[in-house]
Amino acid sequence: MKKIVRVGNISIGGGKPVVVQGMVKTPPSDVKTASWINSMADAGCRLVRIAVPNAVEASFLGGLRKKVKVPLVADIHFDWKLAVTAAAAGIDKIRINPSNIGSVRKVREVADVCRERGIPIRVGANSGSVKTLNKGDSPKVKARKLFSAVQKEVGVLEKARFYNIVVSAKAEDVETTIEVNRLLNKLPYPLHMGVTATGLPRDGIIKSSLALGILLREGIGDTIRVSLLADPIMEVKVAYSILSDIGLTKRKINFIACPTCGRCRVNLKAILDEIYGKFPDADMPSEKTLNVAVMGCEVNGPGEARNADLGIAFTGEKAVYFEKGKIVKTLSRASAVKFITAKIKNGVRS
Repeated sequence: MKKIVRVGNISIGGGKPVVVQGMVKTPPSDVKTASWINSMADAGCRLVRIAVPNAVEASFLGGLRKKVKVPLVADIHFDWKLAVTAAAAGIDKIRINPSNIGSVRKVREVADVCRERGIPIRVGANSGSVKTLNKGDSPKVKARKLFSAVQKEVGVLEKARFYNIVVSAKAEDVETTIEVNRLLNKLPYPLHMGVTATGLPRDGIIKSSLALGILLREGIGDTIRVSLLADPIMEVKVAYSILSDIGLTKRKINFIACPTCGRCRVNLKAILDEIYGKFPDADMPSEKTLNVAVMGCEVNGPGEARNADLGIAFTGEKAVYFEKGKIVKTLSRASAVKFITAKIKNGVRS
C-alpha cells in the first residue's frame, strides 16, 4: 500500500481514488491564468500544475493561489530559490528534479522549507532529461534507466530526511511508459502517471488512453495527467473518459453515436455536437450514468443502442425517439434536437 500524501485538501495514495491533474498553459503573471485554472476545476481537475520559469513569475504565485479553487503545483527546474519562493507563497506542492535544482545543500534547503510547511515534493525523470538514454535503447532498457534516475532523485530527498514524496517518470511512447510505471509501482510513494511529448492531439489521446488504461487496469497509479497540445480542459475531459471507460469512475452522460453509413441522411456529427454542447458537464464524474444514443438511421437506432436509456434516430425527414431500445414517439427532424435535449435534462435530474 502506498503512503498517503496530502496536497492541500486532496489525498493521494493509500488506495484513495485516482486523482486527475492538469497543467495550465499560461504563466502565473497572465491575467487569464486564474480563470483557466478555475475552468479546469469546474471540469473536474483536482490538482493544477503551473510552470514557474523565473523569479518574476514566482512573485505572482501568492496572489494567484488566493484566486483559484484547487491546489496548485509549482513546476520548477534549475533554480532552487524558485522552490523556496513558491513554498513561501503558499503553493500546495512542488515539482522538482533534485539533480537539476543544484547542490545537495540547495536540495536540503528546499526540503527543509517544504517539511516545515507540510508541502509534498514530486520528483522524477522524463525521457528528455536522462542523459544515459540512447537512441537505440529498447523500451525495457529505457524504462530501467528512467527508473534508476527516479531512484537517485528519491535518494537525494531521503538523505535530507524528506519523505513527503510523489514519484513520476514519463516517456513519449506507450511501451516505455507502461514498463517504467510498473517498476515505479514497487516504491512506497504515490505514483503520478502520464505520457509526455504526445504530438498531435489525436495521437496524444490514443497514447494516453493505451498507456494509462493498461496501467490503471493493473491497479497502478494514484494520479494521472493527459498531456495534449490542446486546451487544458480537453486534457481533463480525456482523463475522465479513460477512468470511466475502464470502470474506475462514471461519467454524468455517456453519448453513443453510430459512425454513419449510406443510410444516414443527416449531418449526424453536427447534430451530436449541438446536443453535446448543451451539456458541458457531461464528462464530469457522477454516481450514475445516463446513456444517450444519437443515431443516423432507424436500423442503428433502437437496434444497436438497445442498452441506451434514451435516444433519437434520424430517418430522413423524421426522427424516432426511443427508450431502452423501444420506439416511443416519432418527431419531425426540426423538433428532434430540442425534444431530446429536454429529455436528457429530465433524465439527468431524475
